[in-house]
Amino acid sequence: MQIRVFDGQIKTSEAELAYIVDRIGTIVGRAFGTAAEVEVRLSDINGPRGGFDKRCAILVSGPRVRSLRIEKRAKSYYDAIDAAAATLRRALSKSLERAGLSVVDGRIRRSPRRR
Repeated sequence: MQIRVFDGQIKTSEAELAYIVDRIGTIVGRAFGTAAEVEVRLSDINGPRGGFDKRCAILVSGPRVRSLRIEKRAKSYYDAIDAAAATLRRALSKSLERAGLSVVDGRIRRSPRRR
């Protein structure tokens, strides 16, 4: 799996990068293994004025499902990453379910048909 982090004008610390790779990588890795591409964009919308202006946008492209884009804002980068990760987990689950797929032992499988 390839995770690319774009932080633009802000400078992301090594701890933040490790946190992103851990949180997002775990969620996407369970669904797609190594076959996914992930883009994470961090930005500060208001600059030094504060408020709910830290944004985390995630774009995930994987096999057999359409691309997903998640964007969340919060007071801190860690909170924005957590909120985006939680939404990403639900969105991936729904996307796989819609495609008639499920994750079994880290691999995407066809879900058994319900009668």
